[in-house]
Amino acid sequence: MRALVPLLSLFLLGGQAQHGSDWTYSEGALDEAHWPKYYPHCGGQRQSPIDLQRTKVRYNPALKGLNLTGYESQVGEFLMVNNGHTVQISLPDTMRITDANGTVYIAQQMHFHWGGASSDISGSEHTVDGIRHVIEIHIVHYNSKYQSYETAKDAEDGLAVLAAFVEVKDYPENTYYSSFISHLADIKYPGQSTTLTGLDIQDMLPKNLQYYYSYQGSLTTPPCTENVHWFVLADFVKLSRTQVWKLENSLLDHHNKTIQNDYRRTQPLNHRVVESNFVYLPNQGEGHWHPGRDQSARMHPSSTCHLAP
Repeated sequence: MRALVPLLSLFLLGGQAQHGSDWTYSEGALDEAHWPKYYPHCGGQRQSPIDLQRTKVRYNPALKGLNLTGYESQVGEFLMVNNGHTVQISLPDTMRITDANGTVYIAQQMHFHWGGASSDISGSEHTVDGIRHVIEIHIVHYNSKYQSYETAKDAEDGLAVLAAFVEVKDYPENTYYSSFISHLADIKYPGQSTTLTGLDIQDMLPKNLQYYYSYQGSLTTPPCTENVHWFVLADFVKLSRTQVWKLENSLLDHHNKTIQNDYRRTQPLNHRVVESNFVYLPNQGEGHWHPGRDQSARMHPSSTCHLAP
C-alpha cells in the first residue's frame, strides 16, 4: 500500500502540471466549478473573492493607512505579458507595502480582471453590496520575511494583494493608462510579451490610497492557496469607455477566443470578518465614509470619498 502513495502523489502533481494553463472560468472540463478537483485549496473555507457587504464590515480604528513606497514613477523596462488568462506586468522589488502591523510586502506582479462578453457585463472579482464593478486591478506582493515569491507563495502568511476597482462613466481618457493600453496590441496572443518603458503604478491607482477593506482570503485563480491578506481600496480608478473596451477586446486566450469575463464568482465568507479603516454611513448617500479625526487631513481633495458632517 505504501508504494501507492508516491504513485498517487505523482499522478496528482502530473495532473496539476498538465492542466496548469488549461483551467478556465466557464468552459471545458477545468472550468471554475471543477477547480477543486485538481486544486484542492479552491474548495477551502477561506476563498476569494467575496462580496463586501458594507453594513457588515467592522470598523477597526487600529487600521492605519497603508504605507506605499516605490509606487511612484520608475525608470527602466518592465515586462508585460499575455498569460492566456489576463495581462500581467512584472514589478520591481523596490515597490513595497507596509501594513498597519508593520509587515512589509514586496511587489511581484500586477494584473487585471474584466468583463466584456456583453455591454452590460462588468468584470471585477470582489463585489460591493452585490454590485460588480467594471474592472478590478490586483497588485500581488509577498511577505519580505521570505527570500522570494517562490518561497512565500506556499507560506501561511506569504502573500498580500492590493486591489482597486475601476469605474467608467463619461470620463475622458486616463492618460496614465495610455502607454499600457497602447501596448496591448503587441501581446494579442498567449505567451507574447512586450516591455513598458517607465512605470508609475501610483498614478494607475485611485487618488485616495488611505481607505480600504481588509480580510484574510486566497488567490482567486488556481491553486487558490489560502494565504492572502487582502487590501481592497475604497476609492476608484476612472477610465474612459474606449479604454475599457480596448482592455476587454484586445487579447486572445489559449483557445484563440477573446479574453473576457476573466473573473471568479464570489465565495462564501464562512464566518470571516471583513474590517475597514473607515466608517460607511449608508444614510448619507453613496460614497460617504467617516475616516476618523486622525485621518481626515489625508483625504485627497479630488477623491470620490466624501467626509461625513
